[in-house]
Amino acid sequence: MFSRCSPPLLPIRLLLLIFSCLSSLEYHFPSLTMKAIISFLFVLSCLAVLPGYAQFDYTPDSLKVTTFSFQKPFPVVWKAVMKAIKQKGCAVESQKRTMDDATSMYSGNIRSEACVLISGEDSTREVLMRWGKVPLIRGGVWVSGRAQYNFAVKDMPDKTVQVVLTVEISGKEDFITKEVHFWNSNGILDDEMAGYLKAAVDAVAAQKN
Repeated sequence: MFSRCSPPLLPIRLLLLIFSCLSSLEYHFPSLTMKAIISFLFVLSCLAVLPGYAQFDYTPDSLKVTTFSFQKPFPVVWKAVMKAIKQKGCAVESQKRTMDDATSMYSGNIRSEACVLISGEDSTREVLMRWGKVPLIRGGVWVSGRAQYNFAVKDMPDKTVQVVLTVEISGKEDFITKEVHFWNSNGILDDEMAGYLKAAVDAVAAQKN
């Protein structure tokens, strides 16, 4: 389905130019009917603004950063993050953690694969807007939407474990640009993942006891 969008408004200067041309044509070609003149000018105006339909107008949302603090051991939180990703229906793309030899404190990053949000004919711009501000590509046809979850996990000096979550959304536009575009989440997916993570931390901690 094509994304719905309204045609760009004609600038005032262009309208004045059209009226000027209309008067000139009527004066020099009196045999032309008013209907023919208006039709001719309408075609010209459409040609003038046509490039605007393919223009890439992208004003992104600001990056949402969600921070959690858990009073649990690092291995418990680390395992819980991976559990939450799988419960969300995604897979883990990469994980890497290290330990500081001087402090014996852990830190690391876990990233999910690009999880499918929607695909096929349902991937309209209006549907994708549920999760973030989609790039405006006039006449674009979106064929997929995905989300990738990034977690930074770190031992803190106060004996807690900090988790920082960011979410990146992507979508394939298959008519105008034929490319994959990326934009920030509006917070809905972040909040959903937060619920999975908190439940996962409790579940993993209960298994340890």
